[in-house]
Amino acid sequence: DLGPAELEAVARDLAKAAGASVRTVEGDALLEGYPQIHAVGRAAGPKQQPRLIDLTWGSEDAPKVTLVGKGVCFDTGGLDIKPAAAMLTMKKDMGGAAHVLGLAAMVMDAQLPVRLRVLVPAVENAISGDAFRPGDVLVARNGKTTEIGNTDAEGRLVLADALVEACSEAPDLLVDCATLTGAGRVALGTDVPCLFANDEGVAVADVLVAESAKEQD
Repeated sequence: DLGPAELEAVARDLAKAAGASVRTVEGDALLEGYPQIHAVGRAAGPKQQPRLIDLTWGSEDAPKVTLVGKGVCFDTGGLDIKPAAAMLTMKKDMGGAAHVLGLAAMVMDAQLPVRLRVLVPAVENAISGDAFRPGDVLVARNGKTTEIGNTDAEGRLVLADALVEACSEAPDLLVDCATLTGAGRVALGTDVPCLFANDEGVAVADVLVAESAKEQD
């Protein structure tokens, strides 16, 4: 099984091999700066405490590239529990984290002239008496509030805290990868991935790379 602790171990192994550094904010320490990551992940218990994994590599004066990946290692849906059939594939809900760690490995292996940062909010969206609830109002890292309508919309909560931190350095390029949301599959089906960008040049480059790798028809 791969939970938040095991995902952190993967990041640390990657960092050790590449000469990068890793720090984590874990468990109740998240309450001081990453309250939504804590809220989503606290129900998983002491063996799989929520955490923010923060990997950095490269020269401080190089262009800043920051990668953020959703690391929901298992998603029950929380108190708004998923149907059994929908839960069977929920070990894949950390696919965003896998993508950014894989991309980071490629960047570091190629010795690209960038200052790389990787942020992974790693949690399990579990069920317990301590789980966050529909109707709860959470305060994010930037002070904005979120009223919970459905606990199965947990990915945007953990990503919000991580993205606020990512933006604090004003990186030259910020890329977020996530299994978010099911509406994307409804709109585009299973063969075409969703892409949103606020920079048309970045969007076009991303599509061209995907086409060259034959990731879409």
